[in-house]
Amino acid sequence: MLKDEQQINKWAKMRFFFYLLFLVLYLIPIAVAFVDGFGNVLQFIRRIVGLTGLTSLFITILLSLMIKESKKIFGINYVKIHHFFAAISLVLISIHPVIVAVNFGTGSVFIPKFDSWNAFLTEGGRFALYLIYFAVIVAILRKNIKKYWKYIHYLLYPAFLLSAIHGILRGSDSDNRIMFSQIIIMVAIIIIIFFYKRYQNIKKASE
Repeated sequence: MLKDEQQINKWAKMRFFFYLLFLVLYLIPIAVAFVDGFGNVLQFIRRIVGLTGLTSLFITILLSLMIKESKKIFGINYVKIHHFFAAISLVLISIHPVIVAVNFGTGSVFIPKFDSWNAFLTEGGRFALYLIYFAVIVAILRKNIKKYWKYIHYLLYPAFLLSAIHGILRGSDSDNRIMFSQIIIMVAIIIIIFFYKRYQNIKKASE
C-alpha cells in the first residue's frame, strides 16, 4: 500500500513538473516579444503565434515519443492532453502565415520555395505547414489505414525540424539568445529522445 502511494506521489510530482515546464515554454516567447518590443500589433501577434505554435508542436511530439511515460504521468487524460496540444499547434501554425500574408500583403507565403537548399530551409515553415496538415488528415482517417497511418504521422518530425530551422533563419526573434536557445533545446530534446527510443526498440528486438 505504501509503495502504491509512493508511486502515485511520484507521478503526481512529475505531472506538476511537466505542467510547469509547458507553462514556462509558452511564457518565454511572450516575454521575449514584450521585452524586445514590436512595430505593430500584427507583428506582435505574428511572432507570438509562430513561436507558441512551434512550442505546441514540440509538446505534441514529446508526448507521442513518451507514450508509456505520458500515460503514467497524465493517466487517463493523456490522449486528451496530447490532442489538446496537437489542436493548439495546428491552429497557431495556421494563423501565423495568414497574419504574415496580411501584414506584407502577399499570398506567396503559402508557396514553398525550392530554388535552393538555403531558400527551402529559410522558408521551411511553408512546406512544414502542408506536412502537418497531411499528417493530421491521416491521423483522422487512421481507422481506414491502420497499417500505415503511424508511419505517415511521423511527418510531424521533419515538419517540426523545418519549422524550427525557419524560426532560426527567418524568425523575427532569431537574434534573441533566449529564444534561439529555447528552439535549439527543443530540437535537441526531440532528436535525443527519438534516437534513444529507436535504440531501445532495437535492443529489445535483439534480446
